[in-house]
Amino acid sequence: MSTTTIAQGIAPGAIRTNPRPPAGFDPRGASPLELLHYGMPRRPDPEVMPQLAARWDQVFGRKLTYITPAFQPMKELLPGIGEMDRQLDAGTSNSIWSGSVVTTTTTDKFTSITAGWNVADVAPPADAAGSWWSVSWIGIDGYGGSDVCQIGTVQAVTQAANGSISKSVYAWTEWYPQSWQAISNFPVNFGDDISALLCIQSPTEASFNMVNLTTGAQTGFSFAAPAGTTLAGNTAEWIVERPGINGSTSQLPDFGDVYFDSATASTSLSQTIDAGTGTLLNMVEGSATVATTTEENSTLIKIAYT
Repeated sequence: MSTTTIAQGIAPGAIRTNPRPPAGFDPRGASPLELLHYGMPRRPDPEVMPQLAARWDQVFGRKLTYITPAFQPMKELLPGIGEMDRQLDAGTSNSIWSGSVVTTTTTDKFTSITAGWNVADVAPPADAAGSWWSVSWIGIDGYGGSDVCQIGTVQAVTQAANGSISKSVYAWTEWYPQSWQAISNFPVNFGDDISALLCIQSPTEASFNMVNLTTGAQTGFSFAAPAGTTLAGNTAEWIVERPGINGSTSQLPDFGDVYFDSATASTSLSQTIDAGTGTLLNMVEGSATVATTTEENSTLIKIAYT
């Protein structure tokens, strides 16, 4: 993965970072051009998208610490981790996902998705030696396709034979089929509240913003699609996932409850679609349901370890 800026845009599969804002910078008083320069989203029109404007105010109306992101292949930090085959269908059960999926028409594409979520403090689900992984993320792709563009957090826990426990947590991003990239210098801890926003600039370019609402850390960057990949953009997703480890489905930790709040997506026709109105997926393993999704309200979904 390169981090490169070229004159005519971003090279396929590359990430472009933005200048850090000056001391005392306040996004609320900045012009749209200034926000673009520093890699931040402009405030949505409150008359057209009042929910998204309120969310922008909530996230960017606080004191922030601006971080220029650094990236590292996730497999260097968590060896073997990666995405499993999608296995999406029209049902409400899925072997690797729990969460919400909403779709739009082939002509009205998703242009943004946002949500906040709590970083689950994962624990071994059994008193035995082993390793367990989960990821929480938001993303846009094509239903049943393989072009997902996403940002999230990964939580891992390992218990040794002597009972000692070690844990890891990272922020990450991906544009499939490239491998996951950890945002290695973005501070994130178990129990933190994270807010993320993904905006689609074109079928081959997207911009990302992530704010740690607990610490005030903020980062943003633009990502170009891998060579030969074009985003279909008719599916928005808020997901807790069992990732793959060395090509096999990982074991799921006890993650308690994960809440996606202010979970909405907008489309090219200025529609706002809430996560609670989508297809709610429950994660299954064999005949057992291991994670259950419920709608708390239209913009709040709960995913419970079961």
